[in-house]
Amino acid sequence: MPLRLFTILVCLCFALPSAQAATQLVVYTAIEPELLPLYTKAFEEENPDISLHWVRDSAGNILAKLLAERNAPKADVVFGLSLNALMRLSDEAMLEPYITQGLEAVSPQMQDTAEEPVWTALNAWGGAMCVNTEELQRRNLPVPAAWNDLAKPKYKGAISMASPLSSSTALLNVNGWLQLWGEKKAWKFMQALNKNIASYPNHGCQPCQMAAKGEIAIGIAAETCVNVMDNKPAALQIIQPGEGIGWDFETAALLKNSAHPEEAKALIDFAVSPQAADIAIEFGFIPSLAAKQTAASKRTLSLFLPIDPEKAGAAREAILKEWGKRFGN
Repeated sequence: MPLRLFTILVCLCFALPSAQAATQLVVYTAIEPELLPLYTKAFEEENPDISLHWVRDSAGNILAKLLAERNAPKADVVFGLSLNALMRLSDEAMLEPYITQGLEAVSPQMQDTAEEPVWTALNAWGGAMCVNTEELQRRNLPVPAAWNDLAKPKYKGAISMASPLSSSTALLNVNGWLQLWGEKKAWKFMQALNKNIASYPNHGCQPCQMAAKGEIAIGIAAETCVNVMDNKPAALQIIQPGEGIGWDFETAALLKNSAHPEEAKALIDFAVSPQAADIAIEFGFIPSLAAKQTAASKRTLSLFLPIDPEKAGAAREAILKEWGKRFGN
């Protein structure tokens, strides 16, 4: 063999391992797709030896997928799943305890206080109405100010809300109403609201997207759904009723039997980094880092109803069963 060719082959043999050195981390998420490239860029710049492979769906569908795969797991880590959904994985003993590096900088109310913590909060978000004022005017309808307004017959066919059977955003609003009024009055409200609903799409932000396009006048979702839009129309307003709003945390957690636990821990640590907090702030989420709280995030926090995340998680299946029995969506 010519010496030159031999030298090239030897060089290639040594070069190939380094070219393939990045470990692919399989990440299950319910984060809005517009944000995933930002998280990928920020994380991989700090961790060039790890490549993120996202599997994205609504929270309910991600939860169902994880439960179905529990005996043959495909995911390494969860990043950006609602705490309400994650509590089911904890109840099923599918999470590995991990104390996040940098946890001391996280707001106390956004920490897992268990002796062996299993979740880490990226951020929090709260419920809202996305209102298209031009569409309301076209329909000769007033801008709603309170949740109860949405149950009035004049709004029939003007409202969309995702199904809580698949959407954590829809479920946080349901939990908010249950906390605000108690079970009897809350289900009575939802029964009246159901008569006004034009559709129950699967994904949490879809109602806001429909309102932005003028397909409906009011979308029940979250403030963050508007903030991720590339071209928000001037007619689209966010209303967070003063009586209070439901809320949830986006969380990260290490799955038992993860194929790449150390790489997964690096992503969980990233959840409480300044870079992750900056992405949260840019799109209207409430960052978990105490030092990154803004005037806007503090205002939204002041509207959060006193929901116990663990109790809400424990009641999840019963609430969804009742919803399905009443509305079937």
